[in-house]
Amino acid sequence: MALRFIDGFDHYSIPSQIPLKYASYNDSGGSSGITTMTGRRSGSTALLFRTSSDFIGLTFDPQSTWIVGFGLYMLSTETTELLRFTDEAGTIQGALSIGNDGTIRVYRNSVTSGTLLATSTNALPILTWNYIEVKYTIADSGGNWEVRVNESTWINFTGDTKQSTTLSTAVRIQIWGRGSDNAIDDLYVCDSTGSNNNTFLGDVRVDTVRPISAGNYSEFSKQGSASNWDNLDDTTIDSDSTYNYSNTVGQRDTLDCGNLPAITGSIFGVQVNMAARKDDAGGRTLRSLTRVSSTDYEGASQNVGTDYRVYRQVMEQNPNTTAAWTESEINGAEFGYKVQA
Repeated sequence: MALRFIDGFDHYSIPSQIPLKYASYNDSGGSSGITTMTGRRSGSTALLFRTSSDFIGLTFDPQSTWIVGFGLYMLSTETTELLRFTDEAGTIQGALSIGNDGTIRVYRNSVTSGTLLATSTNALPILTWNYIEVKYTIADSGGNWEVRVNESTWINFTGDTKQSTTLSTAVRIQIWGRGSDNAIDDLYVCDSTGSNNNTFLGDVRVDTVRPISAGNYSEFSKQGSASNWDNLDDTTIDSDSTYNYSNTVGQRDTLDCGNLPAITGSIFGVQVNMAARKDDAGGRTLRSLTRVSSTDYEGASQNVGTDYRVYRQVMEQNPNTTAAWTESEINGAEFGYKVQA
């Protein structure tokens, strides 16, 4: 697969539930910590950083090429790091910053101690949303930084982009705050593998849909609400207030979710987000369950821990057609989960 992660920041409480989705983060807290603001579209939410010490981080398997896109809103300009790529040994391979003149800059290693490789001619304006996309390939020679703003190429550097002496990969991607407020929205992460979504996706949006009624299966026991779907339709995750539970291998729930907003462009994938935990010792695995045209399709097995986390399953294609999803297919599908073991 190539599409690895998406987030529209609309379905969990920020900042308290950031650890449910992100492998690493820092929140300064209080009036200087991470919070939210109105996103790029009416009714949507953006993640707002208010200090340069705060970040969110994702950890994946090692890849030599990563593609990252997100909407960016800056309240003022200053020189500081925005995006960082780190290998599995902890070496910062490369980083991207925005200067106090609004130009975009890319580095081998870190912004503070690395080598500046390229600077954009154009400058980002403040107080407006711009969609930033970065394709970073790590190599001693033939490495590449390509940065696009609103689908226009601002930087295209080829050369030595590798800081590590032994590794030509990155596993951790971090997005950082700045000394003055900046917000991000509609985040995606791709790698360069496979035949789909292995390059820039363009200016995209991430839409969240929630359960609105029962699907074909309601086999879990319920706590808090009168129906399984109603336990899971919260605007943000409410942990042990309302939930469904089972320790029976093979039991399933599927849910009918609300329709997507009208779509005119391509659909690059669907991500099923499952907030789950186990409440006893011993192994427990969970799978996503997608039901399309009366047929069930299971995701990969995921090991569940004792604290709530968001377990995700990305499907780039409709498993029933093995082609890109359409709006009507998503609206007609059911999404849920299964106790695998």
